[in-house]
Amino acid sequence: MPEPIIDPEVPERQRTLLLSDAGVLRPPGAPPGKPPFGGRTLRDAGLCLSYAPVWTLLPAVMGRFYGGAVMWAGLAAQAVLAGLAVGSIAWGPGLGGFLLLCGCAMPLAFGVLLWRCGEGPATRLARTLHGRYVRPQDLGEAAAGLLERAREAVGAVLGSEVNRSGLLDDVRNAVTLPAQLWEIALTLAQVEALRAEHEAVPHREDHRIADMLGAQAQALDLATEAVTRRVAALEDYAAQAAAADEALRQWETARRLSARSDAYRELLARTVRDELAVAQIAGLTEEARRVEEVLRASVRRARRAGLALAPGPAAAGLAEAS
Repeated sequence: MPEPIIDPEVPERQRTLLLSDAGVLRPPGAPPGKPPFGGRTLRDAGLCLSYAPVWTLLPAVMGRFYGGAVMWAGLAAQAVLAGLAVGSIAWGPGLGGFLLLCGCAMPLAFGVLLWRCGEGPATRLARTLHGRYVRPQDLGEAAAGLLERAREAVGAVLGSEVNRSGLLDDVRNAVTLPAQLWEIALTLAQVEALRAEHEAVPHREDHRIADMLGAQAQALDLATEAVTRRVAALEDYAAQAAAADEALRQWETARRLSARSDAYRELLARTVRDELAVAQIAGLTEEARRVEEVLRASVRRARRAGLALAPGPAAAGLAEAS
């Protein structure tokens, strides 16, 4: 279910409390009156009366249903009760005295439990702030759609990177845009209320009443068109913020690439040096090949010179081997 729109002038702590329990918010209309007995009923009194003995004798058991600090407080109270029971039996008036003490504590437990019943803090706040919030479910389908479009546009602007970076005057946006959304919600709620009243008017066939209803219908249509234009302006702002976000991402990418330009220039320089080195190595390889050919020729000449010095049969054998 969509969240209600709350007057931006409501303190943040109260806003958080209302949003944490939005089910207690009331529909528009006459503000609800303060309930009698703080909202406590006979059923609350009966439950508190049945729970009081258990809270008195077994606070550790009841505290486990709540957890957190209540559980630890229940364990501590249970330890104190156990100590009192042992002390009463060993050195005091006995078990009967201990039970009598617990019986005297039960009305106190009943009073504490009953005090915690009734209208909770969120319910009380929803009653006192009635008229300073608008629930989308209380609007018609078209009006609720307009309100949701406005909410999404405001959220898109406030959540954009350019706004978080302060490039869109984030201080003014944080104040102005929630106020714009609240005014849109208020106008739509008023239009819906007047439209329901307009449609419920009897004797519509009378020409004088028909003329008045026609003028009222025109006023409602004009108000709706004005709100629609305001929502469209917010959506245009959100689209511009999205485009600015894209431009910011492109700029950051270009900046990162620019920061690596030196590395790319060094890479190109190395490429040129590599090409020069390849040519130099090729020249050395060719020189080594020529040296090898000269060396082989020298070896062959030396072998032939050796043949000339060898005895006849040995020379013939060496000649065959060469």
